[in-house]
Amino acid sequence: MAGKASSKSKHAKRRRQIEIEIRQMTLEDLPEVWRLSETIFTPEQLQFTYRTWNINELLSLFQEDPELCLVAEDVNSKRIVGFALGTILKRPFSPWTYGYFLWIGVKKMRRRQGVGKRLYRELEKRFKEKGARIAIVDVEGTNLAGMRFMEKLGFKRSQTYVWYSKLLE
Repeated sequence: MAGKASSKSKHAKRRRQIEIEIRQMTLEDLPEVWRLSETIFTPEQLQFTYRTWNINELLSLFQEDPELCLVAEDVNSKRIVGFALGTILKRPFSPWTYGYFLWIGVKKMRRRQGVGKRLYRELEKRFKEKGARIAIVDVEGTNLAGMRFMEKLGFKRSQTYVWYSKLLE
């Protein structure tokens, strides 16, 4: 019986919610966001994502549309525990404007605590403020957790595309 109690208390302690603030990314946040991304987008876990994610991508998105670059910050420690990045796509000669949900990353120990969902909800709100009528996202086909996460956010699989890549060296 004692073993069960200590196991439950460990589990409860680990799942303890922290106070998170979702806010717009600042210039000072970029190094911490980059360090966090390096622990999430690894070649072992996300081979294609690893090849497409780079510092220029982060800087470009931050410079082009900073309102769509968000961080989740632990209010007590002031540490960044997650980030989300998006952009607006407009089709020429079309009334359609898309909010493109490009990147999300949440520190491993803070996953499954609603951090990613809160980041996305704020990003979606900002997409709407910028006139987006549809939100789109793409997920690496081997990233099952990412696909489940998108479905939980209400995204529907609309079409299947097969992306090929070839390393040219």
